[in-house]
Amino acid sequence: MEITTMKLADLVKPEKNVRIHTEQQLKEFRRSVKMFGQIRPIVVDENNMILAGNGLYDTLVAMGRETAEVYRYDSLTENQKKKLMIADNKIFGLGIENLETLNSFLEDLQGDLEQENSLPAQSAERRYGYKKMPGHH
Repeated sequence: MEITTMKLADLVKPEKNVRIHTEQQLKEFRRSVKMFGQIRPIVVDENNMILAGNGLYDTLVAMGRETAEVYRYDSLTENQKKKLMIADNKIFGLGIENLETLNSFLEDLQGDLEQENSLPAQSAERRYGYKKMPGHH
């Protein structure tokens, strides 16, 4: 398998998606794409149906992009496709942020975060609504 470039118009959104993307999430996708470009491919099947990367797809379309980097699977069963869609959306949510490291990074980037097209400077607790766990500093 290799990453190729495809026209966004040729990609097909699935009838059902495991994740509902909020406006805030799509806004952050746009900021990220503006700052760093497309850092991960959209994953599609043999029919160009999106298996992973629907939010990225929506973002690129909204930004007026015409193409995207795509990783294509040609021989997955329907069950494997569903498993991939679930895995892409659920595995990330199983982890937890290391707030000490995240806050340290935000502090290190304080002067750089205020520039246009960058994430606003604020603590992880404020930005994501997380509270420090007892015993963690």
